[in-house]
Amino acid sequence: MSESLTSADGRTVLRMERRLAHPPEKVWRALTEPGELAHWYPALVELDLRLDGKISFTFDGEDGGAGVVRAYEPPRLLEFTWGEEIQRWEVEPTGEGCVLTLTTTYDDRPGSASFTSGWILCLDALNASLGGQTVARDNYKVLHEHYVKVYGLDAGERRPDGSLYFERQLTAPKEEVWPRLAKQLDVDPPEGDELRVNGAELTLRDGNGGARLVLTQTDPAPGDYESWRALIESVAAESATY
Repeated sequence: MSESLTSADGRTVLRMERRLAHPPEKVWRALTEPGELAHWYPALVELDLRLDGKISFTFDGEDGGAGVVRAYEPPRLLEFTWGEEIQRWEVEPTGEGCVLTLTTTYDDRPGSASFTSGWILCLDALNASLGGQTVARDNYKVLHEHYVKVYGLDAGERRPDGSLYFERQLTAPKEEVWPRLAKQLDVDPPEGDELRVNGAELTLRDGNGGARLVLTQTDPAPGDYESWRALIESVAAESATY
């Protein structure tokens, strides 16, 4: 499998490719039949397989959003929306089976490590459901932190106006992160979702797979960028252990 993260028209594009030892027709059924999708896809899916056909997604019996088919060329191409996200699935025959390519376009770049890790586990489940070998992987949290580093999502920003901005996806819920973050800052945990300390504003909100930490500082002192980055990565590393 290979992964790449790029940008196009101001949006983030994640591309993942996997060579499968299964015939294209078998893989196509896994992509398009709800009974097969249920073995590996991250939501239950109901879909009208035609151009402009409607798609609905369900999580644990709850509405998970909707989409529409944008391209449908069986048995090689299926593209659809899921809310604002675009997913493009392509199947290319090979002598040994086929190459399956997922290209997904979305706006939440800081969540890219979560999306990549989640899709790796889903594609492993797809391969297993088709009768292939299950690939031994580290757990989700280890994968997530690996791709944060690969994509440079831990870097933060020094903005043109001199301010600092960090947006970091974590792998633990905010209820578990706040006490540990406050302890490192030597302050009491906030009653809400915001904390002001040392000239910076920190917020925790629900993100994909855990809390999303956002830090802004409008007038940083020399060394603040390095200090905040080290603190955030310490919290991230700790959150990946519980």
